[in-house]
Amino acid sequence: MKTSSEHPTAKLYLLLLAIQVLGAIIFVWQQLPEFRQIAVNPGKQLPQDTISDLVTAGILCVMQIAFWYRVRYVPIPFRRPNMVLNHLFLFLGRLSFIFGSALFSLAAFRHLPELGRETDILLATWRGAVLIACLFALFCASLEVERLGQAFEGHRN
Repeated sequence: MKTSSEHPTAKLYLLLLAIQVLGAIIFVWQQLPEFRQIAVNPGKQLPQDTISDLVTAGILCVMQIAFWYRVRYVPIPFRRPNMVLNHLFLFLGRLSFIFGSALFSLAAFRHLPELGRETDILLATWRGAVLIACLFALFCASLEVERLGQAFEGHRN
């Protein structure tokens, strides 16, 4: 028999998961134009866009708050074997980090080596720190989806 406290926990868990997933989607959607510019023009520093930087930092903060609150206070409420959901969520967890991996690869191995002397070092350092923080937030979101997949894991063969 389910207690009345299990339903609010499930709803809270799903809300926190949705915040993380939605944050990851918004981040990817927002960064696609900049990703394309870096891919087409390696070594050309993008102009400073304070609004975009603040939105990115806000998304990062909201995602991290939702992730760490869930990890500390809200257990995963779904713990039953389901092979299909297990594989689906494990797949989605791995798939969700592809953009982060591609963004890091493009920035680190194609864009940075091409930067010239006219590069604004402070802006580049700020963007590098934000990039690392956002990659960590994407990693945490993908880890959370994988943990949900593991909650549906049955007996291993």
